[in-house]
Parts: sequence; structure tokens; C-alpha cells
Amino acid sequence: MKTDPFRKLFQFSGPLLSLTLIGILLLSAVLYYRAVKIQRFLEPALAISTPRVAFARNVRQIIMKEFGSERIPGIRVTTSSIFVEGSLFYVTREPEHSSEILKKLSSVFTSVLKEPEMNDYVDFILVSAKFAAGTDSASNESRRAEAQYRAGAVLNSLLQASPELENKYGAYFSAAAVPVDSPEKDTAWIEFRFLPSEQLHIEVLKSLQKYYR
Repeated sequence: MKTDPFRKLFQFSGPLLSLTLIGILLLSAVLYYRAVKIQRFLEPALAISTPRVAFARNVRQIIMKEFGSERIPGIRVTTSSIFVEGSLFYVTREPEHSSEILKKLSSVFTSVLKEPEMNDYVDFILVSAKFAAGTDSASNESRRAEAQYRAGAVLNSLLQASPELENKYGAYFSAAAVPVDSPEKDTAWIEFRFLPSEQLHIEVLKSLQKYYR
């Protein structure tokens, strides 16, 4: 009696097909488990960053309104700071250009602080100039004094460019010299850092509530 080759093939492929299906199910379970773990990590991380990202987006929109939608040479924005190249404040042959930059920046800060939803997130704004700190204390002291003078001069010029900013919101600003370990780390830039208020921390905690229930 001859054996049916097709029947023999199905008898052989049956267990193989079952093993393949089991393998696919196990792989799907592993991938699902990993996806759930990644999601559990990403959702709280996103919740933490959302208030800051939203604040930075609003600041960028105000800057674009003042400076235009094109990329602004010498100005960059992060989630918590506005960096301005120091040379923009010290244009000796074109003082009107420097004055225009200051007016626009003062208008940006006035708009941020005037908006209640943004003002609630700002404790104060630190205007800082960085200096490269070395091992020599005398040189460090000299560089610190120079950086402090630059930061203070920029802050004074910024406030003088807008009476409204100085009169209503001058108490929000402070100037400081900040040491860095390398002269390449933004020492040519002036940083305007938004120090977050308790309200911003509260918003972060609110967004995390559902992950701790």
C-alpha cells in the first residue's frame, strides 16, 4: 500500500506550524510587555516636560512676533533660556542696531511678564555672563568682575530701553557672573534664564498625579 505524500507532508508540517504559532505568540507577548514598559516611562517623562515645552513655545512665538519668523542670527531659545550673542549689545559703529535689539528684547520680556498664564510660571529672570574659571584665583576674580559688569550693563540697558519693563517688572530681574570650566562654553553669550516659580512645579505634579494612583 502506497503512502499518500500529501498526507505525510501535512503530518510533518502540523507540529512545525504549531511551534511557529507558539513562537509568534511568545514574541508578541514580549514585544507587548516591552511596549508597555516604554509607555510607562515615556508618559511621565512627557508629563514632566509638557509645561516647560509649552512655556518655551509661547516665548518663541513672542520672539517671532518681535524679530520676525526667520532665524535670528545671534539669538537662540531653549526651554528655559534666551541666549543672545554679546556682540549684539556692543555695536560701537551702529549704536542704533544695539538699541533696536534691546528694545525688542525688552518688549519680549514685557509680553511674557504681562501675560498672567506665563507670569505665573516665572519666579525671576537671571541675566548672566559666563567666564572661564581656572586655577589662578586672581585671574578668576578679575574675570568674575568683568563678567559681572557685562551682565549688569546689559540688564541696565535692557531696563532703560523700556520704562514699562523697568517700572512694572524690574524686580523680576537680577544679574550675575557664572563660572564655566571652558572658555568655549558660551562665554561670548549673555543668557536670560527664566527661573521657574512654584506654580510651574505644581503643574508638573498635577500632570503626574494619575501615575501615582
